[in-house]
Amino acid sequence: MMRAPQQVRLAYFGKVPARGDFIKACDNHALVQLLDDWLAQVMSALTVEPRWKLNYDALPPLRFAFVGTRSRRAIAGRLEASNDQSHRRFPFMAMGALEVDDAEAFVACSPLALAPLWQRVEQLSQGIVASAEPGPALLALAGNVVEVEPAAPCHAARLAAFLQAQTVQGLQAMLASPAFPVTVRELLLGLGLLLRPVRQSGLPRLEKSLVLPLPQDAQLRELVASFWLHLIAPFLRQADFELALFFSHLDEAPVLVIGFCGADPHGLRALIDPQAGGERLIIFDQLDWVEQQMGHDAALSRFSACLQQEQLSLRSACAMFADTFA
Repeated sequence: MMRAPQQVRLAYFGKVPARGDFIKACDNHALVQLLDDWLAQVMSALTVEPRWKLNYDALPPLRFAFVGTRSRRAIAGRLEASNDQSHRRFPFMAMGALEVDDAEAFVACSPLALAPLWQRVEQLSQGIVASAEPGPALLALAGNVVEVEPAAPCHAARLAAFLQAQTVQGLQAMLASPAFPVTVRELLLGLGLLLRPVRQSGLPRLEKSLVLPLPQDAQLRELVASFWLHLIAPFLRQADFELALFFSHLDEAPVLVIGFCGADPHGLRALIDPQAGGERLIIFDQLDWVEQQMGHDAALSRFSACLQQEQLSLRSACAMFADTFA
């Protein structure tokens, strides 16, 4: 029997300029401790770079989530660069935690399932960091409850309808951006080539994060993010992965950043510190190497040829992707 919709109570913690020290409102102390430790490690790692304050202050607000391939709990929220009255820098975070019954099914649809939580958190936390008197807004945020349905069939149905209706050409048009001068064919081939060794090795940890393009149209971002996770999830079945998802921007182009090490400070640091990002992020913006990897692999060549058919549905492309890289 499907679980009833969950009433997720929102919480917050961190720093804001109108207050002298840390503020928090959360009845889940273990959750706050986990996220506080994570952010403290991020801030500590940032300070080794002389320009860290400039890098930190330039970080736009981020949607984030932690979802596990075998975890029965997910965490999602919004993180914003901030500081206290004494200008001691530390983010302000608003978030919620929910129970997950079927972790494997949830991973692919998590951006769709978590969308109501993200939208409410953004609505309620907007302007808190800039406010001279954030008290009423903080009170409203901490007292809010969001209804979330992690296992609702509508999420998978919505993704399936999107895959059936959209074509390779349609996705190409959605993702068109000067920051990502690549084709959907190159993106799918590159993604499969990078992830195939993961399935073969069964390693539960990948040090690098993937940076994949999202549409400029904000209403399509959760769908396309779920499309990317739908492709990636089967590669992760052999081990227990804790994914860190960030909705960010690269040169003003929307992106989904997927980390595979959970609350690892290096993943978020890579989004703040360009030097760390160069070492940690695999950005799918230059995929010339894909052609060199094709070699004499007949299955790869067939898949590549099919992806050149612009009217190929994304549903068919996903099925071929799974067959090619199984």
